[in-house]
Amino acid sequence: MKPVFVDTSALIAIGNRRDTFHAQALEIKEKLKESRISYVTTSAVLLEFGNAFSQFNLKPTAIRMIEAIKQSTKWSCVNIDDNLIGMGFELFKRMKDKEWGLVDCTSIVVSKDMEIYEIFTTDHHFEQAGFKILLKSVDSR
Repeated sequence: MKPVFVDTSALIAIGNRRDTFHAQALEIKEKLKESRISYVTTSAVLLEFGNAFSQFNLKPTAIRMIEAIKQSTKWSCVNIDDNLIGMGFELFKRMKDKEWGLVDCTSIVVSKDMEIYEIFTTDHHFEQAGFKILLKSVDSR
């Protein structure tokens, strides 16, 4: 069974009770846990998540979640090196008509390279790139 790629918006939704997708993200997290699936993310996603949770009241949650990800055998964290930044930047440059961020582009490169097609995210940019996203608003399901 292929792993699921976990994007920043899913981590934010899991960690922030006020997030619109919080309850749905927790449900999906439990279903994935029951299915014994593994997870992939990148160091860039963890950086982006840490930045989003830099407020003093959210920082303990970010620390706890990032440490759990790094210690878990169910998680793989791909380090974004110069080569991946370069490939992500090439995609970023090609997608002038899309509002894809550089972190998204590196995540797309990693996911395609690992043949992962399910993304735990709310970000529709992954759908534009041909992936199935797991977190959608009730209106778009």
